Amino acid sequence: MKSIIKTIFSLFLGISLMSCEDVIDLNVPETEKYLVVEGTITDVAGEQVIKLSESQALLSSTTPRAITNAVVKVTDNTGKIYEFKDLKNEGKYVWTPSSSTEIMGVIGKTYTLRIEAEGETFQAVSELKRVPKIDSIVYKYEDSPNLNQSGDDKPKEGYDANFYAKDFVGVGDCYRVKVYKNGKLFSGAENIVIAYDALLNKSSVGDGLMFILPLRRAISPELYAENDKLKVELSSITEAHFDFWTQLRTELNNSGLFATPAARIPCNVNNTNPNSKKQAAGWFGTSAVTSLEVTIDKNKAVKEFND
Repeated sequence: MKSIIKTIFSLFLGISLMSCEDVIDLNVPETEKYLVVEGTITDVAGEQVIKLSESQALLSSTTPRAITNAVVKVTDNTGKIYEFKDLKNEGKYVWTPSSSTEIMGVIGKTYTLRIEAEGETFQAVSELKRVPKIDSIVYKYEDSPNLNQSGDDKPKEGYDANFYAKDFVGVGDCYRVKVYKNGKLFSGAENIVIAYDALLNKSSVGDGLMFILPLRRAISPELYAENDKLKVELSSITEAHFDFWTQLRTELNNSGLFATPAARIPCNVNNTNPNSKKQAAGWFGTSAVTSLEVTIDKNKAVKEFND
C-alpha cells in the first residue's frame, strides 16, 4: 500500500512540476522615456566623451535611440567652458583638446554639465576628487582552480594577481577599480569593483590603510598566462557616485528566487524644469585616474602575497 501511495505521489509531483513550465507573457506598461547620460570627465590627456541616448522599454531588444542635435557644455568653477560636439551624429558628444598635452580635469575643481536636448534643459554637478598611486602589481603561479573564477571557459592554471595601493588619510575617499587583460576591460556586473577608503563598504575604520585583500584580489577575475598584459586602473569617484555604483551592481545581480523588487537607481542629472515629465537616468562623473600595467613574466612571479 505504501508503495502504491508513493508511486501516485511521485506521478502527481512530476505532473505538477511540468505544469510550472508554462510560458507567461508579461504585459509591461509603457513609461515616460528618460534621457540617459553616460560620461566622466578625467584628468587624463585627450578627448572627453559624453553619450546621450533614450531609455527603452523593459523587455525591448532594440538599439537605444541616440539623442542627436543636443547642445552639450561643461563649465568648471573658474568659468571656463568646454563645448562637446556630436561629430558623427550618433549621440556621442566629444570635447577635443587643442593640443596633445591639454587636460580638462583638474583635482579639486567642480564641473557643471549642461544639456539642451529636445526642448528640455538638464544639469549635473560633480567635483573631481584625488586618487592615490598604485604602488605595485604582483602575481604568483596557481595550479589549482582560482576561487575568483567561475565557468568552464576559464583557465585551469596560470597566474593569480594582487595590486597594492594605499588610501589617503581623511574619511570618505571613494574609488572604482577597472581591470584590463590584453587591452580588454573586464566589464561584467561582477567586475564592478568600488572602494570606500580602503574597504568594500562605507565605514570609518578603513581610512588611510592599504586596500584590503578582497579589493586587491579583485583584479584576478580569471587567471593570467605568461606574456599576458595586465592593467589596473584606479579612479576617484564622489561618494554619491559610489552610491550609484553600489545600487547599480545590486540591481544587475538582482535575480533568482529571492530577488527583490527593482528600484530606481540614483541619478545626478536633473531637469531644470521641476514640472517637466522628462527626467534623466545615468550619471555624470569626474575622476582622477592612476594606472599601472605589467606583462606576466614567470621570472618575476612571487611565491606568496604579502598581507
